[in-house]
Amino acid sequence: MRLVYSERTDPGRVRPSNQDAYLFEPLSLPGGGALLAVADGMGGYDGGEIASQLAIQTLRAYVPPRVETWAREGTVGEGLVEAIHEANQAILDEQMAHRELAHMGTTMTAVIAMGPRLFVGHVGDSKAFLVGPAEARQLTSDHNVPGELLQSGHLTEEQAALHPQRHVLTRALGVRPDLPVEQRELEWSVGDLLLLCTDGLSNLVSLEEIREAALRLEPQALADWLVNLANSRGGYDNITVLAARWEG
Repeated sequence: MRLVYSERTDPGRVRPSNQDAYLFEPLSLPGGGALLAVADGMGGYDGGEIASQLAIQTLRAYVPPRVETWAREGTVGEGLVEAIHEANQAILDEQMAHRELAHMGTTMTAVIAMGPRLFVGHVGDSKAFLVGPAEARQLTSDHNVPGELLQSGHLTEEQAALHPQRHVLTRALGVRPDLPVEQRELEWSVGDLLLLCTDGLSNLVSLEEIREAALRLEPQALADWLVNLANSRGGYDNITVLAARWEG
């Protein structure tokens, strides 16, 4: 498979530093493949930046040496969840070693693209979207207060988007050792676009706006356009976008 890929990360217009981190790693798989991930750090001092970078570094070290074995055994999805658990433990270990980092944590949204199959592992409120010619859809749930209420049927999507506790996470790496990881496997097609982002984008740009832009722009121009749009609407948080289109 051939992926046309781009990324952009930006501190936004308010935050003094960028605590987002991201990863795009080609994988040695029959027919090709790639590992994509975004992480949005949180915590005092430099804790958020350390947590997100540590999570991404752990994922980069853990997945590529094992992914061929997972592919042969049919355990790619389970392997990706293992990798996220490893990242969670790495953050917990760092907290134990450095008391000033006790409250650091991060979201993580990771995808292994392997031919027509996508394997998703997710914790937090960063997002993965799939944009095709007919529709665009969110592949991940939001692990925050309104996201949980939406899943249980107590809020509409419109109410969840405006909820005052939408920044309060119910799951994150670095909070507990027995971390529940959302897992999903699905198929995509040649021409589809996979987009991962942190909430600095998704809180300011709608899925419909992402879809319309993805249909007219190549990945690099798309990433730039989306980040610029979020900044034009206030840029209240760090903004990270990864875009990968599967081309024939």
